[in-house]
Amino acid sequence: MLEVDLDSPDKILERSITESCSAYGGVAWVKVHREPSPFALIEMSRREQTYEVAAQYGGSAFGTSALVHLAPKPKPK
Repeated sequence: MLEVDLDSPDKILERSITESCSAYGGVAWVKVHREPSPFALIEMSRREQTYEVAAQYGGSAFGTSALVHLAPKPKPK
């Protein structure tokens, strides 16, 4: 599960997710889905990087993409 600010617009979320996933290689694209529950489809430039992203965030490989559930990032106190 990847913690993000779910109050942000999709484009901002996609940029944030791209930054997080770039630690594992080149990000080809990210698509955020909010229904029925928040998740992102993430495709990396290489298949093994996609599998690594899925493993790091507790997601799963879905074709050539990683499906990663999104959780609200805790608000600072």
